[in-house]
Amino acid sequence: MQALCKKSLQTLLTPLEADAITRCGLSSLNDLLTNPEPLIHLANAKLHVFPFSDVDACWRRLYTDASIAKAVLAIQAQDASGGGEAPEGAAWLDDVVRTLDMALIMTGAPLREGMIEDLFSHLEEMLRGEGPRRKRRKMERSFPVTDARYPEIGHPIQRSKMSLSRFEKHLESCLPAVITGAIAHWPALHERPLGDASYLLDRTLGGRRLVPVELGRSYTDDGWGQTIITFREFMDTYLLDASHDKIGYLAQHDLFAQIPSLRNDISVPDFCYTDPPPPQAGTPLAMKSAARLEEPLLNAWFGPAGTISPLHTDPYHNILCQVVGQKYVRLYSPSQTKNLYPRGVEDGIDMSNTSRVPVELVEMQLEDDPENEFCLFGDAPYVETILREGECLYIPVGWWHYVRSLTVSFSVSFWWN
Repeated sequence: MQALCKKSLQTLLTPLEADAITRCGLSSLNDLLTNPEPLIHLANAKLHVFPFSDVDACWRRLYTDASIAKAVLAIQAQDASGGGEAPEGAAWLDDVVRTLDMALIMTGAPLREGMIEDLFSHLEEMLRGEGPRRKRRKMERSFPVTDARYPEIGHPIQRSKMSLSRFEKHLESCLPAVITGAIAHWPALHERPLGDASYLLDRTLGGRRLVPVELGRSYTDDGWGQTIITFREFMDTYLLDASHDKIGYLAQHDLFAQIPSLRNDISVPDFCYTDPPPPQAGTPLAMKSAARLEEPLLNAWFGPAGTISPLHTDPYHNILCQVVGQKYVRLYSPSQTKNLYPRGVEDGIDMSNTSRVPVELVEMQLEDDPENEFCLFGDAPYVETILREGECLYIPVGWWHYVRSLTVSFSVSFWWN
């Protein structure tokens, strides 16, 4: 570990000539090693002045390198004090993990992802090396089962096992499909199950890793918010305790880039390397140009029963893979857009990809439309399915989809075009 720490500090002190960090106006990069904390605060303030895309890259680089320096210096100080081990409740280790994860979450750690990954790998090995001395907290191997309102499926989506050639032929139809058997080989479903709470805690440094969590059932609800908490707190509060109705959702987060060890538990479906058709002519997305993706975009969706993704569209084709639990999904063709009442610009944000219709109230038969506010919605045809563990749902670009978790659920989405 000490060799890695020494190498990391040397790298921080010798940036490449074109490195954006050289534009931060530091009198000396030695400041990184003598007092990194004020540099983190300075960079953090700069990150919040402008929208993320408009922030000068130098401040992202400074936040990253100062965070790494702070973490490495803490590791070295702990080792020098003779306390290099990492017992379950080590406050210094909690602080190191938080510092490194905040760099990943806040900046993406430009030029330093590999360095941070190496530091996390060594910390994980340190924890494992404690052997019997480590008092492991006992966890349930599976998540609690909750009572869920299962809808009757009256308009089922085609469900079948597809070869790559058959899927390419299906793309021509521009219709959704449930694909069976495509991810049966994933370790996430078998020897390294993502439905095993203890496995997930081990893979997140005893639950110390930080994750962004959405608070509330849906991002269109009043009172919805976001926070960053430890994986352990997320699991304890929202997944393992079924005695309350609190909802926290790890939604649309590239967990597999943040924690590469989990990336080995899944693989990109071959379907995502096909050449799909563009958005249907005459639909809203046909008039917008989505960036060409070099590789599929991966996102994790992990939360308790009751999480909802309101009716919305995405700018890419999507393979949604269900790893843990079950979800109800309802889809509408892009041709039905006018019947789905898209939102407009709200507080300066374009929300036209999201419907104003509270589909969950209709779908769960909790409320009709007494004021006839969405009179066209009831006539819009749709298809639906209950997506089960090991199944994939192909969602064509531009199709409106509403998703409700029926159980604790872990899904992985793959966007491609």
